[in-house]
Amino acid sequence: MQKAHKTMTGAEKRREARRDQVLDAASACFVEHGFHGAGMAKVAKKAQMSVGHIYHYFESKEAIIAAIVDRESELAVERFAELYALPSDEIAAAMINRAEDIVVTKSDAFQSALNLEIQAEAQRNPHIAAILQEHDKKIRGLFSNILNTKLGLTDADARTELLMSLFGGLASRVLRNPGLKREKLIPLFQSLMHNLLNEPANA
Repeated sequence: MQKAHKTMTGAEKRREARRDQVLDAASACFVEHGFHGAGMAKVAKKAQMSVGHIYHYFESKEAIIAAIVDRESELAVERFAELYALPSDEIAAAMINRAEDIVVTKSDAFQSALNLEIQAEAQRNPHIAAILQEHDKKIRGLFSNILNTKLGLTDADARTELLMSLFGGLASRVLRNPGLKREKLIPLFQSLMHNLLNEPANA
């Protein structure tokens, strides 16, 4: 479950920084102009590099989206690895304590707009849909594995789906309701998580 960290060379670090520069620029363009309105020229201008330089790292906008999703997956894998490494009797409390950070992250207006833009493109593009579905499958698997093997909960898949639906829905809510009161939601999410992570489901 623990992720092995490879020591990168100076050249690899520079390449990784350049890739992140492109991904950040592309994300901003997707939110501002939409996926189809954000051509490579706009991404290049935002990234302050040439179009040819961008193609050195990514062969297409689809490849950029795949890398954006992969970057999110890597962060999620690291968080689940940290949880999995904890003693079983500390995991539920640790997850509940993270509710505030999750609510803030999932209701971030920029990230919400980016995620919904990618989801919209997935409705039109089977390749993007496959990328998102594979990402979701990986995260669901890690989450469900912790609930099942570390917490000993039944219906781990269903509990995982419910929690992911609750937190994932914040992206839509914050765009529909910019005045969403996060501080009011946090204790409610913590209460729901306490029930789902500590109590047996009804048969």
